[in-house]
Amino acid sequence: MRPDAPTRRRAITILAAAAASAVTGGAARPREADYEWRGVAMGADATILFNGIEPQTARSAIAAAVAEIDRLEHALSLFRDSSELRRLNRDKVLHSPSSDMRRALALGLDIADRSGGLFDPSVQALWEAHVDWFAVAPEAGLPPEGVIAQARAAVDWRRIRIGPDTIRAGGDQRLTLNGLGQGYVTDRVADLLHFRGFKHILVDLGEQRAVGPRRGGAPWLVARANAAPFALTGGALATSEGAGCMLGASGTAHHLFDPRSGRSAAHWKRITVHHRSAAVADALSTALYAASAGEIEALLPRFKGTAIWGTDHDNRERRWISPPVDVTLR
Repeated sequence: MRPDAPTRRRAITILAAAAASAVTGGAARPREADYEWRGVAMGADATILFNGIEPQTARSAIAAAVAEIDRLEHALSLFRDSSELRRLNRDKVLHSPSSDMRRALALGLDIADRSGGLFDPSVQALWEAHVDWFAVAPEAGLPPEGVIAQARAAVDWRRIRIGPDTIRAGGDQRLTLNGLGQGYVTDRVADLLHFRGFKHILVDLGEQRAVGPRRGGAPWLVARANAAPFALTGGALATSEGAGCMLGASGTAHHLFDPRSGRSAAHWKRITVHHRSAAVADALSTALYAASAGEIEALLPRFKGTAIWGTDHDNRERRWISPPVDVTLR
């Protein structure tokens, strides 16, 4: 078993305002208008942007946010040997799981159900099979069908059980929450800062969630490669892109697997989802990466308040919207 997971290459980035005074009415100095924290969360580069705030106030809030990230990683991370998720994968049962572990996994199972299994927390076996195959023969082609079939035998979200006091994996299953964990932590940190009274923040812990617009109502601009930026005043964006983690010396596979075939999904170059919840957006961007355009169209009514942007391998973009959403293109 290889418990570590890749850090995804960032597909979208935050655009800084041209000048802080343009947002804050010109009265405040730039250092009083903006504060930026950078770190790491769930194996990804992390940023929190504050607008219209004194640095000392922001630093106090950041200390609380960092403590929250650390607490949640102890539950959800595949990077920490002692995390709840790692212990569940080792022992196949987790006694007295934390409320966050229960909520995150329950959300994953709900998205799995509503997506018809396109999202599946038990796909860790596919990741391990591919990594082990290419570790032995980096120049080899794709793993043969027998290797994939053996891994797929452990992939079935319906065998995971969340009981009153335990979580159980089915058989030889190994679970991962990488498909929604960054979004879940983003939501928790954003909610923590909102409850503390902050109204003009962009939390980017691998996925982006706006706690209100910038001061004065201007949106946060989230850039995209070769496309107009998103203008975000509320809700969250999550992006999945196979190129974020290629496997094998020639990049013959990537980390976004279709649970139905056990192979890397091939419909899209990039999928971006907007939803009020970063965790839901994260899970949906993962699930829909494995879906055809027709499947996305059919699934959209199950996820109200969702906008989806799919970029195919010819860089053509398709959009699906199930209102209401709180994001526009510049």
